[in-house]
This record gives sequence, structure tokens and C-alpha cells, in this order.
Amino acid sequence: MSRARRSPVKTKVDLETLEQRRLLTTFGEAWPNERELTISFPADGVAIGKEENELSSMLDQIASRQEWQELLLRAYQTWSIHSGFNVGLRNDYDLRFGTPGLTVGDPRFGEFRIGAFPQTGLVASSVPFQATAGTHSGDLLLNSNEQFTFHDWDQDLGPAPETIAPNERDLFSLFLHEAGNTLGIEDNYSPSSVMFAQYTVPKGVLTEEDIDAIQSLYGERDDPYESVDNGQVLSATVVETPNGFDPATSVLRLRGSLSAPADVDVYKVTPLIGCETITLRVRTEGVSLLQSNLELVDAAGHVLESDVSESVFDNNVEITVDGLDGRNEIYLRVSAADSDDIYSVGDYFVEVDYRDETSRAADLSPGSYQSGADALFTGFDLADFEVGSNDTLADATTLGMDHQNGGVAINEDRFEFVASTNSIDDVDVYKITAPSGAPGRLMVHVAGVGSDAPSLNLRVVDATGQPVGTSGVARANGTFTVEVAAPQASQEYFIQVSVDPNSNVGLGNYVAVAEFDQSAASMHQLTSGTVEADADRFVRWEASKTKLFRFALSADSPDASQGVRLTIYDAHTREIKLIVRAEASTTRMAMGWLQEGEYILQFTAIANEGASVQTVDYSLGIDGLSDDQDDDPYDGDDPGYDPYDYQYNESYNYSDMYSYSSSDYYYYTYYGGGSGYGG
Repeated sequence: MSRARRSPVKTKVDLETLEQRRLLTTFGEAWPNERELTISFPADGVAIGKEENELSSMLDQIASRQEWQELLLRAYQTWSIHSGFNVGLRNDYDLRFGTPGLTVGDPRFGEFRIGAFPQTGLVASSVPFQATAGTHSGDLLLNSNEQFTFHDWDQDLGPAPETIAPNERDLFSLFLHEAGNTLGIEDNYSPSSVMFAQYTVPKGVLTEEDIDAIQSLYGERDDPYESVDNGQVLSATVVETPNGFDPATSVLRLRGSLSAPADVDVYKVTPLIGCETITLRVRTEGVSLLQSNLELVDAAGHVLESDVSESVFDNNVEITVDGLDGRNEIYLRVSAADSDDIYSVGDYFVEVDYRDETSRAADLSPGSYQSGADALFTGFDLADFEVGSNDTLADATTLGMDHQNGGVAINEDRFEFVASTNSIDDVDVYKITAPSGAPGRLMVHVAGVGSDAPSLNLRVVDATGQPVGTSGVARANGTFTVEVAAPQASQEYFIQVSVDPNSNVGLGNYVAVAEFDQSAASMHQLTSGTVEADADRFVRWEASKTKLFRFALSADSPDASQGVRLTIYDAHTREIKLIVRAEASTTRMAMGWLQEGEYILQFTAIANEGASVQTVDYSLGIDGLSDDQDDDPYDGDDPGYDPYDYQYNESYNYSDMYSYSSSDYYYYTYYGGGSGYGG
């Protein structure tokens, strides 16, 4: 859709001013799969909207890299020790913040991504879990314009007040508060709470109110893998060997958990006949932040060998036992490395490994938490080894709530899966069904995984094989996106993923997400009106603080060739911040970080190439997705206050200072449906 030619000069336009409004972030929703959550640290330079991550260069000035990273991990573990979620540490593939991906368990980055970029009006921002926020959920972003001070809070003792300058912020206090926000805990107005809405003084110890808040979301810390207490040799959990188990190629694996600092788990293993060597392992890397002590004990509980985790950054432990002949049973005991330490609870896997040293050394394992993207067969294996199936519409894999082959329906609106291409000619076809109600638009994203990922093609077709989406858009980060603007209720759609014929690689994994976005109906209306064919409409709007905003632009016209374009300018610098276009009878979603300040929203009628521009109606919805911590006084907790109520102020003449030629436009690249990115 392009703008028909018309004079670029307008002698008079109306400017409407919207009253400043406070957009509230959604809290109180727990993360799904709460025992599978992870943290990752994207490298400096990774895009955050139109800015770049500056976390390491900023914090390396006040402490060593592992010192401040450990402080962040400790902040999350401080919440975890009181409640039923895990958080592990993993590597980040250094893709831009907000890249479309899986809700939980994306193979490219953690749910909680930590960064920093310049912001105004606040000390830090964070995004709690919201389906509409996509992978922005969990982002914890410091303001790189602020000054932070490092204090290790040893024995829960905070820094002496005189050691902190008036313009400095205690880093752990900020991490602890923002971690709470990303976990879904709302700010409060209890001055002693770490979740107090404003930054006042250093606070590094949870209050009872804080503990109640986290437990209301995730429950108390428990061990769902232990039906009876297995803390003694006599009540040890037996590690069963299944029929058909091949000790030369396979590993026995059992999940467990230390639910309290003094918790102890004991396991009994009966060595297989003919096996001379066994390696016993407690794997916590990427699972939790538990630092464990693994002991090999005899039937009387005497310690024969042990290995203890000495770092939260390298917390796997293992023992190898040679000469198994004559041993009828082996006991291993798992406990905290230090029961007085914060890292004394968490989930883990017990592994019993009979393979030889060469086989163990060839295992695929993720890179270290700071290694960046893994490569296939270096850090990860294929997600599936399918060859010759689900290649056509007739044998397409149906994605639904009970799908067990790497794909799952999060709900009737969203489907996500990880799969593999096994050759340059491989094609994978998946079937999804639109919701029975008004399904909104359908957005499908696919991206290769890893540094050696194949280039992919994506099509969305109907049951006859006819394409139903707009032409695909390839992003710089490797994501390929197709949009179906008006899917039909209860209609079947087929997603076709194939390897680009020009790709140098045919073998690899990919991530795919398909979502019917119906959220625009529940967004708060910012403004609506009519745009004339020969006169743009301007609205002045103020953002009170830096925030991640989500916009929904709708156009309404009986002529399908018509549409509307929204251009958001900084009111003072005239810099274009975001552009969104919507065709008639469609809604386009866009997301972007906007700094504190005044903006001009310019609405322009547009038309398809060859069609004349006509009058078009529009509406613009808005949501604020991020929360902030600042030094401001109370934001206001009047129960009668409606933050979404606004009124138009007096309209007045406005010059054409925002008239630009088409070559001046920076077009916003949207993903939409909560996975969008921009700004």
C-alpha cells in the first residue's frame, strides 16, 4: 500500500492534546512451567529497540563481571528459596530483545534477559510475564544513565548509608526489586518492602509481605518428585533400570529437588552385571542455581567419595567409580554444599552413566553461560530425526494441546514448537485451527537455531494449498514472518517450513510460533477519528516515563484499497520513532520503547498503488507493558483513580513542521501479536 500523490504542504491542521495518562502494567500472573525458567546475559551491543545493550560496560566499572552477575543471580534465588519456581543460568544467542520465540524454554535465550540502555524518568524497567509482551516478558533493564554501587550484602548486611552518594543506587536492591517485578509481583506502598514502588534506601532482605506475594503466585517451596522422604539409606529412592536399556550408549536420568537448606536426598543404584565403571552425576546447570554436595556412601551411611560445587556458575558435580565387580548396590547422597547459603535449594537431575570416558567426552552440552550462540553438534542435537513424514498437507502434523512431538498449543490462540530440517529438500507441514470466535490476525514466525542454522522459507496455505498470507518478511536476526490479516473462524491453516534452496546448510533446528492475535479488543483506546484525504491529523501525546508500549492501529473504510499510517515523532527533535500502517478492516500491532517526553502522532490516509486516497476512519489502542522503579513520590493509589481516563483539550492551529517526503520515512518493522518489536 502506498500513498497517492498530493501536495506535501498543508496550510492548517488541528493538533489535539491528550491528557497525560499513567498506563498500568499487568501483574499477578505466574510464569507457566515455573520450574523450567532460566536467566541469560545478552552481550553488549544487542539491540533494545533502537538502543543497544550497555550492561557489561556499565557494571564492569564497579565490580568484576562475575561479582555483579552473581548479585543478579542471588536476587532471583532470594525469591526462589521461598517459593516453588526454579531459575537456572544459560547462554544467550545475542539476538535482539523481543525476538519472537517460545514462551518458556526457547533454545536461544533465557526467560529473564538482563540488560541496560539509556532511559529517562526512572532507575530501571522490567516486564512481568504477559502473553501479549512475547519474549519481552522477563526483560530486566537498568537505566545506563544512572550511577550504581556494588555491595555484596554478606550475611544480609546492607551498605552503610554514608558510603552511598546521593546520586548512587545500590545494585542488589535494584536487582531484587526488578526480579520481583519480572516474576509477576506488583509494586506496593510498604516502605520496608523491597517491592516499595520507589527507590529510597538500600533494601536487600524480603519482608513477610514480600514472601506472601511470591508464594501467592508460585506456592511454597516443595519437592514434587519425592513421594516419601528419601533422606536416609533405608528409604533411598531406587534408580530403576528400564528394559532394553543399553549402558554403552544411554544414561539413566532422574529428577529431584532440595526443597529446604537442610534437605537430603539418597538414591540407590544396583550396578549392571558386566559394567566395570560408573559415573554418578548431579546436573544442575541450566536447571537451577543449586550448589550441591554429592557423596558416595555405603549401606551404613559412611562417605566413600564426594564432590562439591564451588561456584554457582559451574554447579554440576560428579563421581566416577571404577571396579564395580562385587558391588551389589551403590548409594549416592545429595545435599546442599552449604546449608547456610542462599544457593542451598533447587531442582537437579541425578544421572547414572556406565559409558566409557570417550563416549562421555563426546556428549553434546550447551556452551558456558557467556559463550554466545551454540553450533549444531557442538552445543545441541537435532530436535527430531523425522525424514519423509509430515511433508504434505495430507500427513501434516496437527498442533494441539496433546501434541507431544515438540509442538504445543499454549492455548487455542497460540502454538509454538521446536523442530528440525534434515536435508536441503526437507519440508515440514503443520496444521492449526483458528479459534471459533473472531480469530484476529494470524502471525507466524520461524527462525533457525544456532550459529550454523539453515536459511528457511515459510508459507501459510489453506486446505487447498493456496497461500493465504502476505509475502513473507525476513528479519536481520534470521526470523521469517508471515501475516494472515483476516483468518476465518474455525478454519484449518497449514504452516510449511522448508530450507531455502540457496542455503549453505540443510541440517538444523528451528523455532516456530503461530498466534491468532485477539488482544486488540482489550487494549485501552488512546484516540480515534477521521483522516481526510488531503489533510493529516495530528495528536500531541506525552509519555511520563520510558516504557515499552504496545500500539494497535485500526483502519475502517468500505474501500479495501484504503488505509491509514501512524507516524510517531519526538515533539522536540522531530525524530521519527515508530511507523505503523493498517489497511482497511485490519488491525496492526506494534511494540516499541519510547522515552519520557512529548510525542506527535501523525495519522495519514493512504491507498494501494493506483488508487486515489479517500477519507478513512482510524482508532489507536495502547498498553504499557513495562514497569519501572524511580525516585518519584507516590504515583497515586487512590482506588477511584482511572489511569485510562482522558479528555481532549482545546484544539488549536498547528504548522506543517511535520510534513516529510516519502524518502524521509523510517518504516517500522513489526512482528505483531505480542512478539512485535520496534522503536
